[in-house]
Amino acid sequence: VDFAGLQKRAASLAASAEVRLSLADLDARGIEAMYLSADVTDLKQVDSALDHVRQTWGSVDGIVHGAGVLRDKAIADMTPDRVADVFGPKVTGLSVLLEATKEDPIQMIALFSSIAARAGNAGQCAYSAANEVLNKVAASESHRRGEWCRVRSYNWGPWAGGMVDAGLAAHFEKQGIALLDIDVDFLRSHDVAS
Repeated sequence: VDFAGLQKRAASLAASAEVRLSLADLDARGIEAMYLSADVTDLKQVDSALDHVRQTWGSVDGIVHGAGVLRDKAIADMTPDRVADVFGPKVTGLSVLLEATKEDPIQMIALFSSIAARAGNAGQCAYSAANEVLNKVAASESHRRGEWCRVRSYNWGPWAGGMVDAGLAAHFEKQGIALLDIDVDFLRSHDVAS
């Protein structure tokens, strides 16, 4: 029995179910959404996905970039491949999104960075650095785009889910760091402009 293959398939099915539930929840609120899969580091794939969005809804007016990968290791054990794995989705992905939308009237850019960019975290040198690059790009884009475009880089704390597995959750708990609840309904619990 190929247990690694089974685990990968189970994770894929769980992700698909989560996407379907999220889309159904948005639909129930009257929010039109679609899910498209693309490698955020591949300009052709991102262009193709955004072309589909433009054909369906018109120009792209905003970017929310939340891609990320963890490859935690002590700095002495960090390899170039691990650094590339982390920087790819965060940094290259953002660069690709900015390139793919350079002709769109972007009015909002929201980047999901991490508190690790400012405070660091044991074993997360590449992750911390990649998130700090997002912070610096946000500052640069805000200056370059001016008042027409609202640019923010959100330095989130750790989430109870997603990239935070049980081992990492225990690490944060030992440090007294509370995890953000992924079940919080941010659309209802925060003043969100539509």
